[in-house]
Amino acid sequence: MRFVLLICLFLGVITEHMAAQDNAKKIRENRDKALQEIEYANKLLIETQGKTKESLNEVNLINHKLNKRKEYLVGIEVEMSVLDKAIEENQFSINGIEKEIDKLNRLYATMIVNGYKNRSKQFVIMYFLASENLNQLYRRVRTVKLFNSYLKRKHLELTGLKMEYLERNDELKKLKNEKDVLAKKAKKETLIIQQEVNQKKTLVNQLKKRQKEIEEEIRNKEKTAKKLENELKRIIDEEKRKIKTSGSKERMTPAEKIISNDFEKNAGRLPWPTQKGVITGKYGEHQHPDYKSVTIRNDGIYIATSAGEYARSIFKGVVSRVFSIPGENYTVIIKHGQFYSLYHNLVNVNVKAGQNVDIKENIGKVFTNDKTRETVLYFQIWKETERRDPELWLAPL
Repeated sequence: MRFVLLICLFLGVITEHMAAQDNAKKIRENRDKALQEIEYANKLLIETQGKTKESLNEVNLINHKLNKRKEYLVGIEVEMSVLDKAIEENQFSINGIEKEIDKLNRLYATMIVNGYKNRSKQFVIMYFLASENLNQLYRRVRTVKLFNSYLKRKHLELTGLKMEYLERNDELKKLKNEKDVLAKKAKKETLIIQQEVNQKKTLVNQLKKRQKEIEEEIRNKEKTAKKLENELKRIIDEEKRKIKTSGSKERMTPAEKIISNDFEKNAGRLPWPTQKGVITGKYGEHQHPDYKSVTIRNDGIYIATSAGEYARSIFKGVVSRVFSIPGENYTVIIKHGQFYSLYHNLVNVNVKAGQNVDIKENIGKVFTNDKTRETVLYFQIWKETERRDPELWLAPL
């Protein structure tokens, strides 16, 4: 019975070990993803070298990178904690097996080893000669053999379990050593974080000297956003007038309804409007983390990407409008049934109004600012005239 319980304990620990490995794998994947985002943010910052003008976007990129570095370090610490727990549980199980083996060894010493060692053949002969008949003699011989065989088999099985545990423990220790190496790297990362914090402070102080200019830039962005909103509402009003003129009661065709439903079903899984990117301006109204007097209101998100990157449709649909605001670059609005996706700050647009577009189809090149050397796409999602937070609709990169 004790052996059955020990097997159950073993299976339980193996299950916990596998769960720990799965958890560690997920943590590693998240940590590696954070590292990739750090590297990409670094790439975007390197592209701004040679700029003639600092920008809030540069500060936002550094903030993004700092947040990802913190995620990276936390990932290392959590993974090491998971492995430490797994090693502790494994060692506990090994100790339990060793105790069982010790008990068997004592049993051997008492009932087998001492008997054979002290009285050897005479003890066995006397035990067998004391049999009352041949049948009892046969049973005694058979019992001794079976008992001896049982003890040896259980001893081997328990020894095998112990070796299995030791192998698993060695495996975990190796992983722990790898995490120790990462922990040393984490200390180096801490120094890098401090350097980046200092870099950001320098940039923030430089930008504070241009406080009024920055606030003016933010107001201009909000004015642009308002113009984009008005244009979108104008498109919807035109569609309503057309429907009213035609005498139709339906707002959408059967094909548009399917696209609209499919679009909504894919919330949180839609592809990004750029192949790669970093969100440097989040949706909604909020204070800038480094400029408390600066309030930012975004109807969409700002995505920093690499120079030469193209914007792409996040879903199949029809191009509703291609236009430019005086002093601004091009904007493309795509209709997906009830939904609209808006892509602003484009050049070399290669689609036109009324054109059907497929998912991930290139629609135009994202503009690169000569002064800041930044390439930023302004992106919105609307359900008719209701704004949506685009970040909640896009799949994780």
